[in-house]
Amino acid sequence: MQPRLPLNNLNTFAEAAEHLSFQQAARSLFVTPSAVSHQIRNLENILGYKLFERLDKSVRLTARGERLFLDIRAPMRQLHEASSKAVRGREDNGLALSVAPAFATGWLLPRLRSFYAAHPDINLSVVATIELADFSSDPFDASIRMGSGSWDNTSAVYLFDQVLAAVCHPSLLANLGRLLTPAQVAGYPLILNAYMPDTWDTWFEAAGIRFPSSSGGKLEVQGVAQVVEALQSGDAIGLVDKNFIRQDLESGRLALACEQVVTGSGGYYLVHADAGADLPSLVRFKDWLGSQIAADGERSA
Repeated sequence: MQPRLPLNNLNTFAEAAEHLSFQQAARSLFVTPSAVSHQIRNLENILGYKLFERLDKSVRLTARGERLFLDIRAPMRQLHEASSKAVRGREDNGLALSVAPAFATGWLLPRLRSFYAAHPDINLSVVATIELADFSSDPFDASIRMGSGSWDNTSAVYLFDQVLAAVCHPSLLANLGRLLTPAQVAGYPLILNAYMPDTWDTWFEAAGIRFPSSSGGKLEVQGVAQVVEALQSGDAIGLVDKNFIRQDLESGRLALACEQVVTGSGGYYLVHADAGADLPSLVRFKDWLGSQIAADGERSA
């Protein structure tokens, strides 16, 4: 009778082969690098051949190791997905979302009362994070991401484009009585969002202006919320996604500093694993998102 390969050893091998690093595999599995090395050596002893070539600061798959990894990669991913669902005890009315912080606070949070009113039976859990969800291992059913809409082993539903707008405190424009031109914007202190480092370049290029090297000074902050707070001083201009500041504009907390708005390089997408498309709570959430976006379009028309 041929020996069966220990599933734990195979899982450890798959992690190490994925990253080509025992150190990274150890971090992913929450074990020590020596434990990873021990499990892989055990697997190699059972098989009777080497799976990795040990180099000075890295490892490399042997030909047989490469063949084994290709054979088990998809089944191991499916097993992780099944295990994750079982551990969470997911019911059809549960929905766990990973959402970018700006989207969560600027767009989703103000509308959640509407969602709960329409779907009181759905147990929605939202985690705001900049990390991309890995549906094979993370406890999420779906995520909302900004990008091209193309991510491996996922399905993505387009929501809307990023719309870059230069904004300020209303007091900055009070004495002018008009909006600034892009060239005038370049002369004011500018607030930079560290999570969106190239957006000012994109905005100025659309106006045919090189992003100023000095202007009136620059302040770099972390995230949209800090941009909005920094603008309350009244003497700076920030660049934010207009989709996320509707309430700030309507309340008068912020004002458009310039008429020019620019579509960014990426859009926002609802993303989920290919196998998760038929989850009832996700289908209903997707429909609700569509209705909210359509209503925004009607209000903007």
